[in-house]
Amino acid sequence: MNTRSCYFGQTAQQVVADYFAWLRKTRALAIAAAVVLGVVAIVFVFLGCMIAYFICLAAILTTAWLLRSKIERRFRSLLDILGSDCDAEKYREVIEGVAQRDTKRRSMGVCLIELALAHYHAGRPIDALQLLSQVSFESPKNILWIRAFNVEAIARNAAGDFAGRDAALEHIAAFRAGTGINSAKRAVIDDILLGLNVQFRPVQQWGPADLDCMRKNAALADSRLTWISWKICEAEYQLAHGGVQEAASLLDEVVEGPVTPRAAANIERLRALM
Repeated sequence: MNTRSCYFGQTAQQVVADYFAWLRKTRALAIAAAVVLGVVAIVFVFLGCMIAYFICLAAILTTAWLLRSKIERRFRSLLDILGSDCDAEKYREVIEGVAQRDTKRRSMGVCLIELALAHYHAGRPIDALQLLSQVSFESPKNILWIRAFNVEAIARNAAGDFAGRDAALEHIAAFRAGTGINSAKRAVIDDILLGLNVQFRPVQQWGPADLDCMRKNAALADSRLTWISWKICEAEYQLAHGGVQEAASLLDEVVEGPVTPRAAANIERLRALM
């Protein structure tokens, strides 16, 4: 898995500039559409066409919803800088740029989580935890808390704070309890907990079921970053079970493309054990 993002080749400053240029244009078009629909709705009121009036109102609400969804998708696409290019520092600079220009602080919570994720993958878990301590959302049911606790768990694990790591896992489990039994949210949370519990379990306790989980998650990975994480886990499993050649082959496969500083450190650690 070695596909570059659409932001590859751009500097962080260029990415931020393009993002806000697109944002201004998209918002302007949505506002213009809403104004036109509003004027048309008023005309229909004077004409006595109330059905057409309500259709226009519904169209205005739909436009607002589509605008929000489009902005969220564009923001999420920035994650490809980390997920596909494995460029933790560039991702950090981009998110910092977005946060600095968000004068109304609408995306502050999200930006703090993403900055923490960038610091973690850059090999700075303590900095990640400091940022996460500032995260706040109005609703305790905001699904973004799951991402915050997820990043907190891996950062605390990397920092050796296993009690704090387990507390973060408990927060995720508590959030899970508040979701529907067959809901999509619970399914996502179950996958997160399963993956974290495998990664956090001592290497000596890994068994065939864990290896199957690693291989399955690597095969289903939606980004190079995730794929690398599970490949390194599999290499560590193989090394712990005497499969030195298998471990070396897995690590060689990983380094054929870009890796984050954290992944590079883990690869170096494993190779030193061979």
